[in-house]
Amino acid sequence: MKARFIIPLIVCLLMTAGSAGVVWGSANPEWSYTFLSADSPYRQLYKLDQTAAALYTAANANNRQAAYAELQKLNKLLAKEMLQAYGTPTGWAALKKDAAAIEMALSNGYHHQQWIEEAVRVRLGADSLIGGGGALWLQYEGLLQEDLLTVRKAWKRQTDDSAIAARAMLNELKQHARRIEIAALYAGDSVRMNELLARISYTDRLLDESASLGSNANRKEQIERSLDGIETAVIGVFMPYEDTFALPAVSVPAAAHPLKWSLFLGTIISAVLTWTGWRKYKQNPYGIKKL
Repeated sequence: MKARFIIPLIVCLLMTAGSAGVVWGSANPEWSYTFLSADSPYRQLYKLDQTAAALYTAANANNRQAAYAELQKLNKLLAKEMLQAYGTPTGWAALKKDAAAIEMALSNGYHHQQWIEEAVRVRLGADSLIGGGGALWLQYEGLLQEDLLTVRKAWKRQTDDSAIAARAMLNELKQHARRIEIAALYAGDSVRMNELLARISYTDRLLDESASLGSNANRKEQIERSLDGIETAVIGVFMPYEDTFALPAVSVPAAAHPLKWSLFLGTIISAVLTWTGWRKYKQNPYGIKKL
C-alpha cells in the first residue's frame, strides 16, 4: 500500500529537479533552442561582435597578421544575408566600406595608425547591433559634449589664434563623431547623424575663414550659432536611445519550451497523486476496508 504514495513521490521529486534544471539552463541564451543552430542569426551577430572586437585589439597592438585573420572572418560574416535583416542597409554599407579600407591598408603595409580609426568604427558598429542600451557608442554622448565645450573655450580665448585653436579642438570632435557613424546608421538615425557631420564641417569652414580673413561681428555670430547647432545635433543623435533602449538590440525571442512545460505539468500531476495516495494510506494502511 505504501507504493500508492511512494512511487508518485519519487516521480514528483524527479520532475521537480528536472523542471529546475530546465529553467536554470534556459536562463542562459546559449542553451535556448534559438541558439542551438550554428547558423542562427543571433549567434552570427555575436560572432560578428567578437570578431570586430578581436580586429580592434589586433589593430591597437599593430598585429598585422592577427588583424588580417580577423578581417577574413569578418568578411565571411558580412557575406551572410541573414545578418542583413538587422540594422540598416546604410549601416552595412558603411561597415563594408571600412572593412575594405582596412584590407587595402593591410595589403599596402600601412602602419596601424592609418587604419585604426576604421577598426574603431567597425568595433562600435558591431557592438551596437547587440548592445542595446549598454552599447559602447552611447557613451560617446558625454565625450562629444566635452569636446564641444573645449571648442567653445578655445574660440572664446582673447588671442589672435582663437580660431586656429578652436579648429584644432573641432578636429577632435569630428574624429569622435565619425567613430559612431556606423553605430548611428545601424540604429536607423542616418538623418541626425548626417546632420551632425554636416554641421561640424560647416563650423570647420567658418573657423578656417576666420583664421584666414580675421573675425568680425558677423562671422563671430555665425560661428556661435553653428556651435549651438552642433550641440543640438548631438542631443538629437542620442535622444531616442536614452529612454527607449532598455533591452539589447538583439534579444532572444521568448520561444515556447515544451520540455519545461511537460516537466511542470508532470510535477503537478505526480504531486496530486502523491497526496491522494498518502491520504488513502493513512485511512487504510493495510488495504483493509471497513465494513
